Amino acid sequence: MKIEQPIILRDFSRGVFRKAAVSTALVPLNSVSHSLNLNFDTQIGNVVVRLGTTVLGSTEVARVNKTPLGFTEFVPSGSTSGLLTTASSIGLLVAAYAGTTNGQIHYYNGAWAAANTTSGLISNTANNRFASLGNYVFRVNGADQMISSTDGSTWGTTNCLTSPAILTSLIYRAKSRLITAGDTSVGAGSSKSRVWFSSVIDPSVSPSLTWNPNTTSGNFIDINPDDGSNLTGFAEASGLILVFKDKAMYRMNVVTKTVDLDNIFNIGAVSQESITTCQGIVYFFSGIDIRQTNGDLPVQISRLGVQDWIDAIPQANWAAVAAGTDGLNVYFSIGNVTMFLNKNEQQTFNNVILKFSPRDQAWSVHTYGNSFSFFAQYTNATNGRKMMGSDTAGNVQTINLGTQDINTPIFYTLETQEQELGTPRSHTKKITDKVVVLTKNGQDSELSVKADDGDFVPLKGTLEKRVNILKDINVEGNYFIFKWSGTSQGTPPVFEGLEIPSYTDQNIK
Repeated sequence: MKIEQPIILRDFSRGVFRKAAVSTALVPLNSVSHSLNLNFDTQIGNVVVRLGTTVLGSTEVARVNKTPLGFTEFVPSGSTSGLLTTASSIGLLVAAYAGTTNGQIHYYNGAWAAANTTSGLISNTANNRFASLGNYVFRVNGADQMISSTDGSTWGTTNCLTSPAILTSLIYRAKSRLITAGDTSVGAGSSKSRVWFSSVIDPSVSPSLTWNPNTTSGNFIDINPDDGSNLTGFAEASGLILVFKDKAMYRMNVVTKTVDLDNIFNIGAVSQESITTCQGIVYFFSGIDIRQTNGDLPVQISRLGVQDWIDAIPQANWAAVAAGTDGLNVYFSIGNVTMFLNKNEQQTFNNVILKFSPRDQAWSVHTYGNSFSFFAQYTNATNGRKMMGSDTAGNVQTINLGTQDINTPIFYTLETQEQELGTPRSHTKKITDKVVVLTKNGQDSELSVKADDGDFVPLKGTLEKRVNILKDINVEGNYFIFKWSGTSQGTPPVFEGLEIPSYTDQNIK
């Protein structure tokens, strides 16, 4: 037997690398095999429990437990996206929710209120998509005519494409125009591959936008109707307009009837909600993976860190996946997923969000008390610019604000990669003395260990200090996995690493 030198684990900056994707022989030493509600980009090298969520304003009774149908930020003329400090100078949040029999638009300008949709009743089931241009916010849902508003409160049809035969479900601002698609109407003019476009905005005239809805000579572009795919969303990158279908991705640099589109890739996005842009890069969920693109060939980014989570999403739930950004990171809300189906370790996780940090190229996995259906960014004078989520309980929540999830503690866990302690896996090792755990605010956490394919066994001792020495360890195996877990409802705990001062190599038994 040989007493080996200390083993020190102090760097976790690569985030999650899943066992399903990378062999233990190739996995980076500065990664973990599993984490929940932890971030790897807050402080490079350390692991930090995520922040919580806080409800924005008082939730109206009419929205409680109602299905979210759409969500956007609208910054009217004279607003500054939050650079000023008075509530009236900052933009609005606009949210659509199902009602008892009809949908309802709500808006927030310091308090929530129900809007007046003078154009009539709106669908109680169709998703609402929004775009802002020329001091108006526009809404489409594929079931009712396009409507617009200058204040979130009163809605009408000014500057809208109002032909009754054209009921689009997608809308986007591009090149000083509006583009709209996803016509779900029946009869003349119906085309699932047709993109209609407005005139260039001209605030000096009224109306400031015009449309030509003629189904023969009107202003539209047909996006390869023969590809057997339906339009699902729009984005913009590097001055290019990206047009997504469910099985394809196209791009164009101008909006004209004669534009020649480039077919970039034969994988698309499942919905408008599954697309987001962070720091000029477009991220999207294709149904089989998550990809990023700067307008060129999209690159798969999900394989190493979260692909098995994505594989666990039922195909029936693909359309419910929602993407968002806080300006630095990208989030994909994937709902409830069951991992390791029909295996001994089968477990269901609720309200899962996959987070990607472009700065560190690191993945982490979060779970929340509510499921988020839509995301938007919003600025207010108190908290600055934050990511907001519209949830299935009828709330709009500020994400990454506070230390709990609506007064509920945050449960967290981390599992290291399989540690062979610097000797061949064939050798049996024995830890019989101490393990040192380095934490901040770790008083409500514990460290566990399992040898080989055994069960996790909690180690005796508390983690109240920066340097915590757990004694009377007695564990033997060919490799070990350490698990740090606990609950947080105050200052976020930090895991700085662990040390194994010595162990015995018993060679091959």
